[in-house]
Amino acid sequence: MKYRSESFGGILALEKPPLLVHVDREFMLELGCPPSPLWEKSETSVLSAPLEVHLSVTNACSKQCGHCYMDSGERDLGEMSADEFRKAVDLLAEMGVFHMALGGGEALERADFFELASYVRERGIVPNLTTNGLLLTPETAEKCRIFGQVNVSVDWSDDVAAAGQGGNAYSKWARGVDLLRDAGLSVGLNCVVTRQNFDRLGQVLAFAAKINLTDVEFLRFKPSGRGRLEYFESRLTPDQNREFYPMLKRLYDEYNVPAKIDCSFVPMFCWHRPDKSLMEQFAVYGCEAGNILLGVRSDGRFAGCSFLSGDESIFDLPELWTRSQRLQDLRSWIDRAPEPCRSCDYLEICKGGCRAVSAFVTGDMFAPDPECPFVLDAK
Repeated sequence: MKYRSESFGGILALEKPPLLVHVDREFMLELGCPPSPLWEKSETSVLSAPLEVHLSVTNACSKQCGHCYMDSGERDLGEMSADEFRKAVDLLAEMGVFHMALGGGEALERADFFELASYVRERGIVPNLTTNGLLLTPETAEKCRIFGQVNVSVDWSDDVAAAGQGGNAYSKWARGVDLLRDAGLSVGLNCVVTRQNFDRLGQVLAFAAKINLTDVEFLRFKPSGRGRLEYFESRLTPDQNREFYPMLKRLYDEYNVPAKIDCSFVPMFCWHRPDKSLMEQFAVYGCEAGNILLGVRSDGRFAGCSFLSGDESIFDLPELWTRSQRLQDLRSWIDRAPEPCRSCDYLEICKGGCRAVSAFVTGDMFAPDPECPFVLDAK
């Protein structure tokens, strides 16, 4: 078990089973952890470092999907060298980061990728991988055993139903899933939800159930990278946003596969008025950009999450974590939340929805999420 002290007590981390738990100061002392200087300050929800960093090891990607939120294709100018990558990992390890989600672009298109991932593990951070699965071979699948979990993207127009039939109908990504499972890895799927594939989400869960995958994470389509070009044509309709949670619950009941949502879907979840205490207990929260999460491009620039842009350098993060105005503005949004969010019962859980959507649709990153059903109902 790893732990990290925080002002309220600390955070405990296990890899198997995957677990992150916030505990109070008394519990930390009972575990034998020494008192922390952070306990001499007032308790705050602002963490001493991110829990998880999403890091693009390269922007190169041969697939070049039209909806790519990273605008991947060619390598970023100034892509971090192996030495620079290790320096960044050293900084994050010293800050106490628990997890790194490594991706791209397509991470497997970087020749030294497995050496870099091994260094993450050596520094005591659990590395996870997101991949399109197209470059997986029996050899690379075995190398993937270094990861806590590998998630394969089945975004956009992949024929999930055909993939479940086996034989020649298997798409390349599905063969990659098979290789990872054969290597004994924990494997999940990532699926970006759009109005075009909304009615086919059951196929994704059916496929995951058939081959006993770990989970499926459904991601809201966001106006980032090339996704901006197709956003208004592909974002969910208001009716689909309202139906998303009931549909997902029905599908879970049918297939019994853990179905996750990303934080940007929390406004749609809250519209059905779930029990707030249960949401807090299971850490179902909205935007945690710049606090729990941090997104880093392959050239070392970071932002609050992977869907926001920023020009601050990861190599300055130890100082900027407490001094960056951009990060402070993201963390303090609740304190200055406008209506209708300010009067919403779910304000402290939802946190106003997705900042990337607000910025693109309204021109104001700090406006309430314009696609939240509560916001639409208030108009």
